[in-house]
Amino acid sequence: MKNKITALALCAAMAASLAACGGSSGTGTSTAAAPAAGTAAAAGTAAAPSGGSQGSGSAAADSELAKTAEEGMETSITCDPIELSLGCSGTVDGTVMGDAIDAAIAAASRWTNGNFKVTFYPGGQLGGDAEMISGMQMGSVDMYTGAPTSQVTVIPELAVMDIGGLFTDTDSANKVLSQFQDEMDTYYQKAGLHLMALYSPDFRILTSSKPVKSAADLKGLNIRTQENEYHMAFWKQLGTNPTPLAFGELYIALQQGMLDAQENPWASIVGAKLNEVQKYIIKTNHIPFVSTYVISKAKYDSMTPDQQKVCDQMVEYIKRYQLAGTVADDERMAKLCTDMGCEVSDASEDILSLYPDASQAVIDLMKAKVDPALVDKYVETAKSVK
Repeated sequence: MKNKITALALCAAMAASLAACGGSSGTGTSTAAAPAAGTAAAAGTAAAPSGGSQGSGSAAADSELAKTAEEGMETSITCDPIELSLGCSGTVDGTVMGDAIDAAIAAASRWTNGNFKVTFYPGGQLGGDAEMISGMQMGSVDMYTGAPTSQVTVIPELAVMDIGGLFTDTDSANKVLSQFQDEMDTYYQKAGLHLMALYSPDFRILTSSKPVKSAADLKGLNIRTQENEYHMAFWKQLGTNPTPLAFGELYIALQQGMLDAQENPWASIVGAKLNEVQKYIIKTNHIPFVSTYVISKAKYDSMTPDQQKVCDQMVEYIKRYQLAGTVADDERMAKLCTDMGCEVSDASEDILSLYPDASQAVIDLMKAKVDPALVDKYVETAKSVK
């Protein structure tokens, strides 16, 4: 099995543009100069930024989300001209995240009469997650959006967000994340970065080629996970056989039956067309899908106060827009999947009953590598908001 899956790396290039920074497409209506020398794009290894999102809903719905996002913000700001790059490892076509990024970039330009320009490079055009984090530290990438899972090698403390089974709704998750953002930013600052946003618009859910109606159906299920020991420990405790695999190889592995299942948020499932090769979608909601927006600390510190204000507002705009629009967007994607013949269901109670033990297994493993006091604090805070 392992050799067969490894062989799929030969096919990764054809799927590399699929999925995974957490939402939809978007490049914004404003553009910036080419990335600084040293970035993947400048080196000629990536295409130019794409030209805008496909949109995830009606114009009226998008307009309402834009109003919600901009409420109370300063919409006329005089600042010196500045151009920034924003990178993401996945292509995020057609869902609410890309709409949010598009609208926020356009808003920031409008607030400043065109002086604040951002170009969004999705699809790994500036490199993978690790490369973009390194790029921000070296000054070749300005901003980045991605999940904490991809950043734990630089900031190990982010691992607390990989504890499954702690939350039943995103409101609770966001209450906890808001309480930990400043604390997490202290770790980012030590790494030469600044954490601008930390929030959860959605959950990760399970898809499978086999029915998963009870805990018994999880036994022996060959499931793709991220290469993350905490995710793997959670799924192993549930009785599955977790196998790490690059996202770009996942569609083919599922299509060829080398794996039975995988887990991702709705946007990644639909964006990468995994619903074409997975008949069953189970809303396990096992781990919040957390989004971060990170900027080079040196870049942020070099900005004028007015430029920082615009940057802060732009990221807050994205967060508000995405949080306000995700439920409806998930419903849209669920209908899309059922119309294609997929079966969408909630996780059964006996599956949910396995979560506490699985969570504890992850907590015990994590305490050997992350400050136990931080782990306990995060877990207790999560329990207190229920």
